[in-house]
Amino acid sequence: MSRTLHVDYAAELALSRLFGDLRDARQHAGLTQNELANGMPFRGRAISEWETGAMEPTLEHMFQWSRSLGRRLVIVGPDGEVRTGPARPWRGEPWEDFELRRLAVPLKNRRLALGLTQDGLGWHVGVSRDSIGRWELARVCPRAIGVIVWAQQLGCSIALEPIITS
Repeated sequence: MSRTLHVDYAAELALSRLFGDLRDARQHAGLTQNELANGMPFRGRAISEWETGAMEPTLEHMFQWSRSLGRRLVIVGPDGEVRTGPARPWRGEPWEDFELRRLAVPLKNRRLALGLTQDGLGWHVGVSRDSIGRWELARVCPRAIGVIVWAQQLGCSIALEPIITS
């Protein structure tokens, strides 16, 4: 039986806020959409469509878009605290895979803390148990809205924070 991702108004609003935060960061940096896209695997026109909500970027593109502005996506728990995943990539791990794992680990830990099975969470999110398993292992990158729904079903949210280098 196939399931349909349970996207509600709150999830759409959360995604729209992320797009707005990225637009604000770009404008604060004094960059045009074309300047930001320079050297990226997407064009300024794509950034325009994402910022207005006309199109949804892939999660990988959101990682790249955020990083180019000195930001990263993070999981925020129900207590308002940022939930951290792994601190550094595995040897040879592509950066985008690491970023996905950084989001997946705290969500998996939250699911386990709540005593939810992958099937139970999948039912609430609107995807299969196998999809939740692949997302938690960072083997498959969900849609950007899928990560938001996944987090919301666990009482968490997705936000942007500055990348801090030490």
